[in-house]
Amino acid sequence: MQEPQSPHNAPPGAACAEHPERPATFTCPRCGNYACLFCWHAIAERCDTCLKRDPAAAAPALPWETQQGSIVSRFLRTLTSAFQPVQTAPAFARPGLRQAWLFFALSALPLAALAGVIPRTKTLMFGSALKIVVQGHPSTTAIALDVLTAMSLQLLAFGVDFAALALPYTSLLRAYAPADRANAGLRVLFYRSWLAPFATLCLYVGAWVLPSEPSPDEPARVYQFLLFGQLMLNILLLSSMRATARLACGVGALLSFVVVAIPLIVWTFAQLFAERLLALL
Repeated sequence: MQEPQSPHNAPPGAACAEHPERPATFTCPRCGNYACLFCWHAIAERCDTCLKRDPAAAAPALPWETQQGSIVSRFLRTLTSAFQPVQTAPAFARPGLRQAWLFFALSALPLAALAGVIPRTKTLMFGSALKIVVQGHPSTTAIALDVLTAMSLQLLAFGVDFAALALPYTSLLRAYAPADRANAGLRVLFYRSWLAPFATLCLYVGAWVLPSEPSPDEPARVYQFLLFGQLMLNILLLSSMRATARLACGVGALLSFVVVAIPLIVWTFAQLFAERLLALL
């Protein structure tokens, strides 16, 4: 018994419209052209030519940029949309940076500040099992200033990291993407950069809530799990960047990896530099 064929399957013997030497696999429902596996975008259900012509039509606007629901609902739905990097990537081809910058200010910046409290405060020692020990006999004002200083230093480190990631990424997209998609790189970073400080915050908070007297191997296992979670969230950010380069900016499949790999290298060295610099302060 034969399996039912998809309505987008190309007829036998058809050739790809862009690569005549390759057999076609799908028929684009928008333009009717035949597409090979290399030219077909399964998530968007259209060929590469149609996607490049109008990528914004391949995905709905991000919830934050609509008027559907309360501002809290739109904010939370936009946060969770980060876990669908490929499906939401074409939406970053839409114009406008004001809403993206506002979302960045409400998500990434507060998380970055909070991520600095546990590792950078000097008057408070965060131990296991939610313990907080006050170092010495500081006043309430001194503790508050110390926490604000720790948050400010972490924001400074985040600013260095963000610049190291954004400058090469947006520059490469401007070089290889059409001029009308120039803002797509900044838009994806404004909407997805909260993942990096959130990963750091989860790591520190997770270590803070570990029980004080677990089995000898339990802390190592839990900490490894936390590190793995931090890695996955950072990979999710990079996946969003790569999908945006590919689906919103029309960058080639292989080149889209390069467009992300170079900023990743710069970002890694910037993180090391920022930590060394803050250690001297």
